[in-house]
Amino acid sequence: MRILIVDDDESIVLYLQTALAPFARCDGAASGEDGLLLFGQAQNEGVPYDVVMMDILMPGMNGHEAAEAMRSREAQRGIAPRDAFKLVMITSLVDDANVTRAFFEAHATCYLVKPFDKESVLDELRQNLVL
Repeated sequence: MRILIVDDDESIVLYLQTALAPFARCDGAASGEDGLLLFGQAQNEGVPYDVVMMDILMPGMNGHEAAEAMRSREAQRGIAPRDAFKLVMITSLVDDANVTRAFFEAHATCYLVKPFDKESVLDELRQNLVL
């Protein structure tokens, strides 16, 4: 399993990489643009990400924009929704507009609210069949 963690807070990326290392190969990106680049490289190499964990609030391309661009790239490649990556939004935003956009436009699997701890992350990922 491959997981891409996209967050402009390096401590979040490192925390999640450490927590998820026993379950998957984890790569990190510090921006939506960098995440999109890594996502495209993985697809081109034939080893796409199974899971993308995406922060919403980032400078430049925000998490919604990056996730929607990733979904668009999958659609252009003819990847069926059942075979698409699982999207986990990681954010401190819990307002209706952001939650709705995450689930209905980017087709998020689940939504983790910061701050979080290892056990709550693992529980949420297991409950939503990400792990």
